[in-house]
Amino acid sequence: MYVPKAGAYSYTNGGQKSAEERNVLGKDDFLRLLTTQLKYQDPMNPVQDQDFIAQLAQFTALEQTQNLAQTMENFVKSQEQMGLIGQATGLLGKEVIVTNSDTGELVTGKVSSVQFVDGVPHLMVDGEVFFLWEIHAIKA
Repeated sequence: MYVPKAGAYSYTNGGQKSAEERNVLGKDDFLRLLTTQLKYQDPMNPVQDQDFIAQLAQFTALEQTQNLAQTMENFVKSQEQMGLIGQATGLLGKEVIVTNSDTGELVTGKVSSVQFVDGVPHLMVDGEVFFLWEIHAIKA
């Protein structure tokens, strides 16, 4: 089995893997190890049924853990997105002071609409579009 050196390019994705990615075994690695073990087992002393079932249970637990981690990651992203949506829509009709990133000057105006471009909220302030993070202050 080929094991790339640290920093070597991976044949699967063409990019470099970080040290963390190289040190983590995934479900593909587990299946590869299991099939290799079965392929080279001693025919006179095969893997016991209990051992094989325990390994399959470990594989199932690993796969479920990875699925749960992916689900949680998606949940966190959606919660962040909902937070941005809430912040942006909460500013509708309010007078804000925003920083014009092109000129660096402060612009005061009322938020008339919120547009979402690729999931990022853009505020329409007096006919100009600003990012949510360009708000300097909110007037009462």
